[in-house]
Amino acid sequence: MTMIETSLADGTTVRITSPAPRAVWRTVFGRAPDAVATQAPEWMDALGTRGYRDASRLYELDDGRRLVLPLAARRVAGLTLTEESWPYGWGYGGLLAEGGGLTDADCRLVLDDLARRPAVLRAVVPMPLHGARWAAAAPGTVRRVPYTCQVVDLDGGFDTVWSTRFRRQARNSVRKAERFGLDVQREHAGMSHGRGLEMFAQLYAGAVDRWAAQRGQPLRIARLLAARRDRPGQLAAAAAALGDRCVIWSACHRGEPVAVNVVLQGARHAVGWLCAMQPELARETLATYLLHSLTISDACRAGVRHFHMGESETGSGAEHFKRYFGATPVEYAALRFERLPLSRAEQRLRAGYAAVSRRGLRRSEESGTR
Repeated sequence: MTMIETSLADGTTVRITSPAPRAVWRTVFGRAPDAVATQAPEWMDALGTRGYRDASRLYELDDGRRLVLPLAARRVAGLTLTEESWPYGWGYGGLLAEGGGLTDADCRLVLDDLARRPAVLRAVVPMPLHGARWAAAAPGTVRRVPYTCQVVDLDGGFDTVWSTRFRRQARNSVRKAERFGLDVQREHAGMSHGRGLEMFAQLYAGAVDRWAAQRGQPLRIARLLAARRDRPGQLAAAAAALGDRCVIWSACHRGEPVAVNVVLQGARHAVGWLCAMQPELARETLATYLLHSLTISDACRAGVRHFHMGESETGSGAEHFKRYFGATPVEYAALRFERLPLSRAEQRLRAGYAAVSRRGLRRSEESGTR
């Protein structure tokens, strides 16, 4: 643990401690009204099982306020390569402000601190509803990676959401799904004999194979890449760390797995984190409509104010689907400080990968092997 003091431009002093003491982090998390589950210290425990180290930072201001930045580091041979809040695929990070009232000055303080850090990459992925504040505080040297998240306003409770925000398509589909007699379970890591983790792994493996066929990608390569990312292992680690805050919804039809939705539950915000499905059965039974309705209803009962349905490209089928449930788009940006042009390299890599996939898809279509 290291502790330093630094002076701000206005002359005030800030004491910075890293990693943030767990007891303090937990206290600040509990007193931050807009905290999301991915900002809990237990979330860092899940990242720890995947090779990341706790680099969280506690900021103690002259006026007694305390801020905590969840931060995960990746180190190789003693060199810190990345410090991110959070790494890609691990949800929203950003700042916890004890008592609430996150300010532009708070965000600026943290970004100035990260800009001085020695890591090759330093990044913040803020909770989308705070994105505008972070963007306003960001210096011109930061690289902005744009995203669009779909968020459902749960004000008024589920009856209001169902009647005024769900579209008729969603309500009708939920009613039809209920007539299929689907076997739906809600579970978390603290429950015994759960099926959700195993079902997710099975459905996700099927999705990897489908995506490979759609992209014209060799199946062996697709499976190797998926094994490297290891979404099922990531979910297992998160579920073990968060306990009943990681809720796994699953639906079966006549014993066959149909769909799984994973929701990270917080006091005011619920995050739809992961999902997987068997497309043919899902279309036949409309199970995804039922699961989304149940997860939103569950969040309303818990007093949640906003349900985050995750990122989707504007105009995509996923965004269109989320609009059926009253989701509205929220634009925000991940903020990155790079000592090397990593973003441009990533863009070129994606472009090259897409070109290879297109060529593979054309060859498979021409040969009739798709």
